[in-house]
Amino acid sequence: MNQAMNREDDSVLTGTAAAVVAASLATSDSGTPPTAAAAADSVDWTRETFGSALAWIARTHGAREAVVHGETRLTFAELAERISAFARGLIALGVGPGENVALWMSDSTEWLVARWAVPLIGAVLVPVNTRFRENDVAYVLSQSEASTLIVQERAGSVERGVRYFDILARLDPDWDKHRRGAWRCERMPALRRVIGLSSERTLPTGMEDFHAVEAHGQSHRHDGVLERRVSQVKPDDVAQILYTSGTTSFPKGAMVRHGALLANNQYAAQCLRLSPADRYLSCVPLFTATGTFYTLAMALSGAAMVIADQFTPKLFCELVEREKITVSFFVDTIVQDLKAFADIGRYDLSSLRTGTGAPLPTASFEWVSTTLGVPQLVSAYGMSETSNAVVRTRWNDPYEKRSRTNGRPVRGVQVRIADIKTGAFAPAGVIGEICIAGYVVMKGYYRMPDEDKKAIDADGWLRTGDLGELDADGYLTYRGRLKEMIKPGGFNVATQEIEVFLKTYPGVRQAVVVGVPDARLGEVGYAYIERQEGATIDPHALQQYCHEHIASYKVPRYVEFIEHWPLTGSQKIRKLELRDRAAQILASGEAAESTRPVPPAGASSGEGSHS
Repeated sequence: MNQAMNREDDSVLTGTAAAVVAASLATSDSGTPPTAAAAADSVDWTRETFGSALAWIARTHGAREAVVHGETRLTFAELAERISAFARGLIALGVGPGENVALWMSDSTEWLVARWAVPLIGAVLVPVNTRFRENDVAYVLSQSEASTLIVQERAGSVERGVRYFDILARLDPDWDKHRRGAWRCERMPALRRVIGLSSERTLPTGMEDFHAVEAHGQSHRHDGVLERRVSQVKPDDVAQILYTSGTTSFPKGAMVRHGALLANNQYAAQCLRLSPADRYLSCVPLFTATGTFYTLAMALSGAAMVIADQFTPKLFCELVEREKITVSFFVDTIVQDLKAFADIGRYDLSSLRTGTGAPLPTASFEWVSTTLGVPQLVSAYGMSETSNAVVRTRWNDPYEKRSRTNGRPVRGVQVRIADIKTGAFAPAGVIGEICIAGYVVMKGYYRMPDEDKKAIDADGWLRTGDLGELDADGYLTYRGRLKEMIKPGGFNVATQEIEVFLKTYPGVRQAVVVGVPDARLGEVGYAYIERQEGATIDPHALQQYCHEHIASYKVPRYVEFIEHWPLTGSQKIRKLELRDRAAQILASGEAAESTRPVPPAGASSGEGSHS
């Protein structure tokens, strides 16, 4: 391995990143130590940075276990030491304030080290989706103007894992011929340096070694360079650029700030009642907004993070039992896999207490909270543009609110619903576009000023493009994407509402509804259905079930069964692709039997009219 490191200076870092903000919290007015949660709650995190937060975490939670990955176990003090060393190494390489640093690695302790170290020194973290391949990676690295790339050789097994170095070689055929710090690549023109984490091969001479960067920083610990750099970082500086999933357009890079990320996710920790006694099982990638939430919430709470290399029901159950996991994150695919796991009853999962859904259908939420046994499960809604969730339910909210809504606005944030036609703010009970204002709103999209103007109005309100409604108590319920709304017979219908209902039919694993043209009604629903393993579903019976329980204009006119979904790099379903596919099938007249419309028994010719 290439253990040398290209250095731009001979200076080194100090042991701690910044003045410890917890010093004033060491004792309460009565002279007794406050609880960790009370200490965290008393800090105004909107005025802090990743540097001051890391120092606070190391002081407050230093001896507690921070991360578990495979055979590796680190305390918060040990993790902070590694972060500081790697941060100092980045400075020595010449990574400056405001530079964009892309991180393209699978979940690991090294990922956590790098994700903290980059914003620590005032650089901007650009997490790269680990499912991206050549075109996606080239786009993000080019659009973000990343000057530094931190990349691992491969993820997963030798036989089936993803080889990131091979993808990099296809992007840049001269990848093994560059000089250190002097990369030149046509598809990634801003890239100047690459830091590699090798698994089995010797690194090219032009690539810095991850461990050598960290070792160099560790060997230069007492000259004050890191401390001086960290002191220059401000709470309002951009900490990271989170790229949207790009289901309807090219991904956009949302610029989110230090103080907003820390404050919002520390409040999230309160909503879950997190404490040093908690242990989080990370089975959702850390590069996501969800990964950012749990990374920060756990660290600020002194709770341990247990990293799973991948999700399987068996591994999930094994880790929950062995590590006494109390917290996890549940998307509906995870829920369905756990429900189908025949051996789930053989494991002791009684330690589970809380977690969040993504948002979950009510039936899945109920299964997790009651059958799986996660009694304090909460819900949330947020996006990359808002420093994670903007509404949350709390662990002690009424069950009906936790299971059927996404929650109330988080502290310091306003949420309103805008009328779809007029843009005026709508009253409770009306579905419209979710609009958000407050400290959590992004600075803007990186190098996309025209998109900024579309997204954020003159008063600072972010138009999310999402549909939702507020109830009389101020709880928000997410209803899908505005672009995915269909309008059969003049009625505005949120496709998510139909999808959630379709999944109540026996045998339905996943459902997606898109709109297709109709000569009479203008537009009607076309449902794609993924069946549970071994299930048989009659499409006509499914449509009849819909007619018996929901308004006739919401019933999908067409039903098609599907086994493989078209997915984005973030594993979100490409609805526009499905819509185009449906339109093409209908236009060609080659619809399969299951996609042919069936008039419901007793349906009137006035279906879809306003009368």
